[in-house]
Amino acid sequence: MSEPLHRLLAPYASVTLSAFDNLKLVVSVLTAEISANHSTEEASALRPVAYEAQRKTDSGLEAFYCVKWQGVWIDCGRTNNYAASLTPLTSEGEEVIDMASLRKLDISALNMQQVSFMCMENAHFDHC
Repeated sequence: MSEPLHRLLAPYASVTLSAFDNLKLVVSVLTAEISANHSTEEASALRPVAYEAQRKTDSGLEAFYCVKWQGVWIDCGRTNNYAASLTPLTSEGEEVIDMASLRKLDISALNMQQVSFMCMENAHFDHC
C-alpha cells in the first residue's frame, strides 16, 4: 500500500465493519483528505471510485466491494461480509478482479464525525 494511503487508513486498521460500511469509510476518509489539500477542480479528478465487482477464486467468482484511488485497489470485503477488514490489493489486483464485472457505485462521502459515529455504533452493537 502506498505510504499516504497507509497513513490515512491506519487509524481504522483494527475496526471491523461490514464490507459496505468499509466502502463508505474508505470513500469518506479519502474524500476528506482530498478536500482538505486540493482545490475543487483537482478534488473531482482525485476522488476515489467505489465498485462492486467479482473476483476470481479457486471455487469460482466471489462478489466484493472495492475502491480504486490513485491506481491502488482497496478490497473492502465480500458483499455479504458483516465483519470485514480493509486489504490493499497487490500489483496483481487487476488480474484478480473480473474487470468485466465492475459496477461503479455512487457512494456519498460522510463527514469525519459521521465516520466516527459509524465506527462507535458498530463497536457498541458488536458487543451486545
